[in-house]
Amino acid sequence: MGRTRFDGNGSSIKLNLLVSSMDLTSHTNVLVALDTGASVTSIPTYVAKALGYDLSENCEEIEIITGSGTKKVKVIHVSKLTAIGESRENIKVWCCDLPLDLDVLGVLGYNFLEHFDINISFSSNTIEIKPIEKKEQVLAP
Repeated sequence: MGRTRFDGNGSSIKLNLLVSSMDLTSHTNVLVALDTGASVTSIPTYVAKALGYDLSENCEEIEIITGSGTKKVKVIHVSKLTAIGESRENIKVWCCDLPLDLDVLGVLGYNFLEHFDINISFSSNTIEIKPIEKKEQVLAP
């Protein structure tokens, strides 16, 4: 189970997201906002490039709707993301450069969070996440 504290005086929950390189030999921390409304986790394009991910013409590109309009983003699969003491491997990420006036560089979205039970305590300014154990499906004879 992972646990971290957050600043309860801000307008959002900000967390460190550890993004690993393609070959898992290096990584970098990215300050992100916890965003249960975001379907996919996002990181800045310069972080993806610095860690060796291919954002060339061959990379999948989609158009997303943001609070400030539509935007084209590259879609990659990151070898490993770690947040709140827990990790997910081979996870889809949007490479998206957020406006400079925001104090975060990306978002931790649903596609990471859906694998955990999450407890956010505003009285203690803590978040705890616990991996959801997959239940085996028993097929009827």
